[in-house]
Amino acid sequence: PAIEGERLWYVSNRAEVICADVDGFRDGKNDGPFTGETATSEIDEDVLWKFDMIGELDVFPHNLAAGNPLIVGDTLFTVTGQGVDEGHINIPTPYAPSFIALDKNTGKLIWKDSTPGAGILHGSWSNPGYGVVGGKPQVFFPGGDGWLYSFAPKTGEMIWKFDMNPKDAKYILGGKGTRNEVIGTPVFRDGRVFLAVGQDPEHGEGVGNIYAIDASGAGDVTGKAAIWHHGGEMFHRTISSVAILDGLVYAADLSGFVYCFDEKTGQQYWKYDAFAAIWGSPFVADGKVYIGDEDGDVAVLRAGKKLEVLAENNLGAAVYTTPVVREGVLFVVSRTKLFAIKEGIAAKQAPVPALDAGAAPPKKG
Repeated sequence: PAIEGERLWYVSNRAEVICADVDGFRDGKNDGPFTGETATSEIDEDVLWKFDMIGELDVFPHNLAAGNPLIVGDTLFTVTGQGVDEGHINIPTPYAPSFIALDKNTGKLIWKDSTPGAGILHGSWSNPGYGVVGGKPQVFFPGGDGWLYSFAPKTGEMIWKFDMNPKDAKYILGGKGTRNEVIGTPVFRDGRVFLAVGQDPEHGEGVGNIYAIDASGAGDVTGKAAIWHHGGEMFHRTISSVAILDGLVYAADLSGFVYCFDEKTGQQYWKYDAFAAIWGSPFVADGKVYIGDEDGDVAVLRAGKKLEVLAENNLGAAVYTTPVVREGVLFVVSRTKLFAIKEGIAAKQAPVPALDAGAAPPKKG
């Protein structure tokens, strides 16, 4: 979700964009304008407004909707989940929008864009990014057709587009081809967008591409805007987003490799092999790079130009998520448990067991 103050926005698995009160019904009020909740106990959600993308825009999400809302000022941006039907070839509603902008306060549609249209390869599962280039704001939408698009945030007018795949790349049903869609989130920094391509992990491994893209262009900037690029056997399919700190780009691919690149030149400084598939993204904090993998290991790598493995800890179940640090606490979600880890806590008190969903509270003693 996106959270600001007392409001929370998210995309449900029913392709609804929902604005909710972070307090739920604990404040004893049913805030509106939406007041049709059927469950109103203290633990229930207080919905302020909802926008049904299927009912209002006729979108057809493949494998559910999956967008994370991006809030810029009073505008919310999100992908709609547009994709193919169960036959994986036909797009039931090719002219339904893939990207939309809503008023974050009311849920009113500001603009919509259907650019990928019938060119969607499989689904639309990425998230938008935002940046200001030369004083001009831009919102970046990775399309389900494997292109990255830049739009004017207020009007939805396209500024530029960039094909994230080589021109000879071809998409083949089931993932046997070399053309990929975009699943990771674009990361903007100093006038450049850093982004890589991939496919549904069920399609397996394959060649991928990662780019640093100059965001100052106009029109079709394919072939002109790439500042640096790695592809083929040098970088594989990924569903991850990059992390950037101190001039270094940390990126992971589905094949289980973590890379450290120079932010400006793309020079590769090192490559770490997790020996298991990676779905999540690297997270940098406290001079360390954290990354989880399908075997349940969370690797802790030293941030910097030299590879140094500080630790590899197994959490007992696959870690498909991205570790996150907040106020000195590392949060990691495995397939079965949520962990909150703080330095030095074991020396001060007895270990606290991880929480299983639906488990009874641990016994005292």
